[in-house]
Parts: sequence; C-alpha cells; structure tokens
Amino acid sequence: MRNRGETVTKSGSAGGRRPAGKKHPIHEPDPADVLAVRAALKRAARRLNILELIILGAAVIASTAGGWLVALLAARAFDFPFRTTWVAASLALFGIPALVAFLMNRRRLGTRAKAAGDKTDQSPAGDTE
Repeated sequence: MRNRGETVTKSGSAGGRRPAGKKHPIHEPDPADVLAVRAALKRAARRLNILELIILGAAVIASTAGGWLVALLAARAFDFPFRTTWVAASLALFGIPALVAFLMNRRRLGTRAKAAGDKTDQSPAGDTE
C-alpha cells in the first residue's frame, strides 16, 4: 500500500520508495548540485596549482643550494671560478632531473597513444597497412 506522496520504483519493492516529484539524480542533476561540484573542482585545481608551485620553488632552492655546495668544493679543489661553477651546477641540478622527468612522461604518453592507435588502426581483414 502506497503512502500519499510516494511512488514505487520499477522493481516494485517497498524498500525502493522515494518521494513523488523528485527526479533520479543520474538522469537530471540538480543545477545547484552541478554548480557546487564545479566550485569544488575549481577550488581543488587551484590548490593543486599552488602546491605545484611550492614544490617547484623548493626544487629551485634545493638546486641553488646544491650548486653552491658543488661550486664551493670545486673552487677549492680544482681552482674553478666560483660563480660560473655555481650557475652551471645549479642549472645542471635543476635541468637534468627536469629533462629526465619530461622524457619519461613523454615516453609514457607515447606508449599509451600507440596502444590506443593499435586497437583502432586495424582493418576488419586483420592486416594493419
């Protein structure tokens, strides 16, 4: 027996009742909910961007400090010019790991693109030309 204002779901079970007039959220989301989710996603993206900048700044500081230490040791041990060695070592300590990370990411994305391309480029006859 149905109470006033409630409908029975398609399965007809009594436990699946919901108030009449409310639409299922999968089919038609409430605009206020959509706006709330968008705002939350924008806030999360902004926080991740700030975190990324903090990590990048820490990497710059660490590479500068490491370059200073390398330049100090090289200037005393090998009579290299301090400033030139400091700049070169700092750039190397920052640039080489960044280049390696970039190339690894590029290779990973290239592997994914090739895997997706292999699935879609095959003809029905089985030949791949």
